[in-house]
Amino acid sequence: MADGAGSRDIVRRAGAAAAAVDNAAGMREQWRAEHLAIPGTGHIHFTALPSEDDVADQLARRVAGDPTDARLHVARVNHHVLANDADRIFAALVDAFFAFGPTGAGLRARLLNGVRRQIGAERAAFLDGAVSQGLTARSSLPWCPGSMLSNGVTGVTDIVRPRQYAGVPS
Repeated sequence: MADGAGSRDIVRRAGAAAAAVDNAAGMREQWRAEHLAIPGTGHIHFTALPSEDDVADQLARRVAGDPTDARLHVARVNHHVLANDADRIFAALVDAFFAFGPTGAGLRARLLNGVRRQIGAERAAFLDGAVSQGLTARSSLPWCPGSMLSNGVTGVTDIVRPRQYAGVPS
């Protein structure tokens, strides 16, 4: 056998480059992101900028800066799914529901169905009602820290309501 490293060597030789090991770790993370993310969305990747901030904060700021970029919303939801952080998953979903208005119902449904177990039945039931039309500025939300697009309304927003007397609006 020759002294050079071959492609079929299974034993690591002294002095060999560690790139193969680092590459394997990177491939493992890519597999994890693609197969443990929301089905059908794992191929969407986000490249973090060199910064002291973590990826979650970068994604949140980028969503706030460009709320119409669906790839950022999907990447943000998937990032929190992989971290198994229910509060941040919900915040990222709320932002996706705000961002596209009446368009994007298919994307909203896919994201919600992919995280339904993680966010809990109460939050999922709230978002079920908004899948078709999305959320608006007047939408009242459950407590949602971390949302970048929500105006923070957690109660009823109607100050004056029309009343009816004997079936006639007044």
